[in-house]
Amino acid sequence: MIILLTIVHVIVCLFLIIVVLLQSGKAADLAGAFGGMGSQTAFGPRGAATVLSKATTIAAVLFMAGSLSLAVMYTREGRGTASTVLETAPPPATAPAQPKQPGPIKMSVETDKGEKVREVEIPVPPPPGQEKQAPAKK
Repeated sequence: MIILLTIVHVIVCLFLIIVVLLQSGKAADLAGAFGGMGSQTAFGPRGAATVLSKATTIAAVLFMAGSLSLAVMYTREGRGTASTVLETAPPPATAPAQPKQPGPIKMSVETDKGEKVREVEIPVPPPPGQEKQAPAKK
C-alpha cells in the first residue's frame, strides 16, 4: 500500500510542477508590460479561474494529503522510529584510552670521576585539572 501511494505521490508531484510552469504570470497582459495594474485591487486584476488554476489547486491539495498520509503510514509501520543517527549507529569497539599518570623521575648523583653516590627520586605533580585521589579506606 505504501509503495502504491508513493508512486501516486510522485506522479502528483510531477503533474503539479508541469501545471505551475505552464501558467502565465499575473502581469502577462499588455497593461503589465507598461507597469499598469489594470484595476484598483490590492493584488492586481483577478480574472476568472482558468482550467490551469483549478488543476493547480487540486494537485496542491492532493500533494499535501499524500505527504501527510505517507508520513503517518511510515511512522505506523515502524520505519521512522529512529529519531537520530546516533541511535542507529553501532557502539564503539573499544573504550578510549585513559592518559597515563606520570611516575616519579629517578636520577643518580655521580661524582666528577663517574662514581655513583646515590639515587634520587623526584616526584612529578599531576597535570592541571587532575587532582590526586586518595585510596579508598575500607
